[in-house]
Amino acid sequence: MDSLFVPFRAERVIARRDGILVVDKPPGLVVHGGDERLAADLITRLSTLLRRDGHDGYLGVHSRLDVGTSGILPLTTERARNADVAAEIEAGRSDRVYVAAVSLGGRSRLRDTGTLEHQLDSDKRRARVVAQGGDRAVCKYRVLQEQGARALVELRPETGRMHQLRVQLAAVGAPIAGDALYGGAAAWRLLLHCRARTVLGQRFEAPVPSELPRWVATGSSFALPSDWRERLLDAATLRTPLLDMGDVFRVVNDQGDGLPGITLDRYGDFMVLSPSTPEAEQHADSVAELLRERGVRGVYLKHRERRDLRRAEAPALAPTTPVAGEPAPAPLPVREHGATILTELSDGLSTGLFVDQRDNRARIAEQCAGKQLLNLFSYTCSFSVAAALGGAARVTSVDLSGRALERGRANFAANGLDPERHEFVQTDAVRFVRGAVKHGRRFDVIVLDPPSFATVGKQTFRFERDIGALMADCLRLLGATGVLLCVTNHKKTTLARFRRQLQDAAAQARRTIKIKDLPSGLDCPEALDGPHPSKSLFAQIVLSAEESSR
Repeated sequence: MDSLFVPFRAERVIARRDGILVVDKPPGLVVHGGDERLAADLITRLSTLLRRDGHDGYLGVHSRLDVGTSGILPLTTERARNADVAAEIEAGRSDRVYVAAVSLGGRSRLRDTGTLEHQLDSDKRRARVVAQGGDRAVCKYRVLQEQGARALVELRPETGRMHQLRVQLAAVGAPIAGDALYGGAAAWRLLLHCRARTVLGQRFEAPVPSELPRWVATGSSFALPSDWRERLLDAATLRTPLLDMGDVFRVVNDQGDGLPGITLDRYGDFMVLSPSTPEAEQHADSVAELLRERGVRGVYLKHRERRDLRRAEAPALAPTTPVAGEPAPAPLPVREHGATILTELSDGLSTGLFVDQRDNRARIAEQCAGKQLLNLFSYTCSFSVAAALGGAARVTSVDLSGRALERGRANFAANGLDPERHEFVQTDAVRFVRGAVKHGRRFDVIVLDPPSFATVGKQTFRFERDIGALMADCLRLLGATGVLLCVTNHKKTTLARFRRQLQDAAAQARRTIKIKDLPSGLDCPEALDGPHPSKSLFAQIVLSAEESSR
């Protein structure tokens, strides 16, 4: 699997000579900075590869591309070259050519050709056009293709300002698709690409990705099956830093990686492919074979149909044998942040671990030393294991399924934890919470990750109807400085609505809280409508001045 998870794909290195390194940056990869714990930025990745070749790892950065922008990015590999590159840029000899897919609204002022000239001011987050002051920004443009209210535009900037092309195009009523910051139309990524660049008198080019002209022609930025291989390999490369955290994570996250209908999760040396659209179903075998070619031992198929699956035949949705390669051991131990979780790839749609909650499990582990934790809808108790390994004094895991709790006990044992020191309760989580409130129980940390829909005998839990009351009861159970992690994968609930539900619950419970939106992990880039597959909120109880003085 080494050829699948690499710091940077060799095919995207355009040139390395004369003290410069030129690459074709994929979208989604930050050039410098980002999460320091992951060291996932482009510069760190390329420095790692240089050191493997005996180089000292030095890279000089003279320009950047935004995280969603793709295309040519030159870097210096020798310090002596920095002055030459800087002089070339200062003299205006470093020609740059970009291509952008834009919307042409009613106020658009784009002709076939022209010059954009503005004064720009900026802070750390965004730039804006100003009437006075700021820095001069100049860009020549040419419309290459036009379809209705969409166009493909070639851009030749003569200055280099933060977000220059994005804010200038937005200012003339032609925002770049995928640019939520400046009002662009929906697209899976920022549809901006650096096609060509002159560096030290040499011209380097990178072909325009197919999603740009495709969006102009059809309004869809998603890749055709013929381009899926490249998108999948780029997505896998982006996940490579996660290897330092374990061997279980998401490799492809549906729309967030430009591959709608395809979800791909790694479990050790095996993978689970979950197609959810007819097109993804049709090409599932070819995706599985690509994974086998790249060293994956076995690929399991789990069909994610968008319908009520309670009466569906389990073997049809989740075959017990792999669609490609060899069977996985049962159970299959996987590693995450030093924890071992026992998974089952051949046992229905669920594997025993929700991989998208890795970062949340780490957050809970950091909160739990010496504390009492309540894990509701605990399933196989992965949150509980993280809390116990984090030093929780006692963990209470609540789930209606006795089998899930038995698997939870096995997970405790697999990590050298004594299940008898903790509490496993087989009951309806809503009923447990109501009883705990009635009897005055208190917890320091609560994990609330309910299903969108569940049945308990004749009772049903419906997220939209019941989540507010359940949140309020959870807040009542928290101690004076308690914290509540709320998670949902309910598709019709946006992050903003989820936050309002939690705020309303706090008012109902008469608790004052501070809410923090939790970012999605490196392996779960957002879909067109926000975080996917789940939204997460972190609530901290805030004491009044009177309560604090007691």
